[in-house]
Amino acid sequence: MDDKFKQIKIKRAQKNDLKKIAEIASDCFSGLKNKKDAIKWIKCNFNAFPRMQYFVAKNQKEIAGYVLWMEKGGFRKESVFELEQIAIKKTFQGQGIGTQLVEKSLLEIKNYLKKRKSVLKLVEVTTGSENLAQNLYKKALGAKPECVVKNLFRGDEIIMIARYGK
Repeated sequence: MDDKFKQIKIKRAQKNDLKKIAEIASDCFSGLKNKKDAIKWIKCNFNAFPRMQYFVAKNQKEIAGYVLWMEKGGFRKESVFELEQIAIKKTFQGQGIGTQLVEKSLLEIKNYLKKRKSVLKLVEVTTGSENLAQNLYKKALGAKPECVVKNLFRGDEIIMIARYGK
C-alpha cells in the first residue's frame, strides 16, 4: 500500500476546503472546467447542507479527493441518497482512495440519519456507461445497474442502485 494512502483521513468538508474541492472538480469534470463557475457550483451545494453533504479525503493537509452526497425526496424515515459526485485528484487516482472515501463517508451519512431517527433505504448513482467507476460503485456500495438514460451528458448514463434495509 502506498504511503499516501496510509495517511488519508476522511472528514466532512469545511468552508475552507471549498476552493480545493472546486479545483479538483474543474480538473475532473468537463462541465466545471471554468474555475469561477466551479467554485460557485461547489459553494451553492455546500450551503445546501444537510441536503447536500461534502466529504474530503485528506493526505495530511492536501485534499486528495471529495464526494458529494445528496438527499432526495425530503427528510423521510427511509432516506434515499444520491452519490452526486466523486472526484480524486489525478496524482492520487488508482490507490483505492475513492473506495475509502465512499465507504467512510457513507458511514457518516448513516450516522447522521440515525441521529434524526431515519435509515438509509437506497443509494442512487448515475455514471457514464463507459466509466470505470462502475466497479467502484459495485464494490463500495453494492450498487447494480437499473437502467440506461440515452445521451444524457457526454453519452449514455447508467443509473445504479444500492438497496439497504428491508
